[in-house]
Amino acid sequence: MEELVFFKGIGAKAKLYTTTEVIAEYTGIKYKSVYESVRNNQDDLKELGVLPFEMVVPQKGTVGGQPKKVYQLNEPQATLLITYLRNTPQVKKFKKALVKAFYSMKQELDQAKLSRELNKRANISLAETIKEELPNDPHAYSNYHQLAYKYVTGMTPKQLKKAKGVNKPEEALDNSQKERLERAKQNIALFIMDGNEYQDIKAKLFADI
Repeated sequence: MEELVFFKGIGAKAKLYTTTEVIAEYTGIKYKSVYESVRNNQDDLKELGVLPFEMVVPQKGTVGGQPKKVYQLNEPQATLLITYLRNTPQVKKFKKALVKAFYSMKQELDQAKLSRELNKRANISLAETIKEELPNDPHAYSNYHQLAYKYVTGMTPKQLKKAKGVNKPEEALDNSQKERLERAKQNIALFIMDGNEYQDIKAKLFADI
């Protein structure tokens, strides 16, 4: 079976729809009958959302060269329209397939949205997060920066510089510690984005040790 449901837009603005062409093809009902059913019930359908359409030009070589108006219906509109059609076994079969197709497309879009959010979170820096989430706390970056170092080394950056005799705290870290520091900063950023306070973040971070 070909695709029954389509979408426009991305993210939260994505709109799912099927078309009168799809409905006619898979119910076995003539397109003119489906089209007229939309026209006759458009007031009811518009109560469930806008009723967009596009003029589709037949492919070259097909019978009939006149463009036809193809309506795009959201899930409630499509469900309502099907109730106006003859309830044949083929219509029942299509109704079930359409419900599954809408559900599957929603799942697909939700997963894509989640993947984008996780990717965004994985790549956001602690500094960017603090700037965006805690703009009115002038000590936030210093506090969380120190927390990350204490998690990795047991010392603050200042203590680490003094203990190791270096100018910058990162110079005292080996490669493994540098990786742990970056992971700690990312975890702190995630905790901040989720609305956690400093003491809660500290407890969650050190709970893994």
